[in-house]
Amino acid sequence: MDKELKKVSVTIAGTRYEFALEENFADFILEEFRENEVLLDQDNRPDKLLKAFLKVSKQCFEYDESIEAIIEEL
Repeated sequence: MDKELKKVSVTIAGTRYEFALEENFADFILEEFRENEVLLDQDNRPDKLLKAFLKVSKQCFEYDESIEAIIEEL
């Protein structure tokens, strides 16, 4: 079964980007944009997107470390 796609558009440094993402993932990305003040209806500075990327990357890193610790315990 195909998953529903949702379009996400953002302008960074004068260039408009549009992505078709799975709906749940798109909602996650939109929430991350909101939390990091990446605006969908205005041009954004690249540092705002970088901040959002680093935040999510840190979460991913911490999740990976937690998973590795659990695996080692098993």
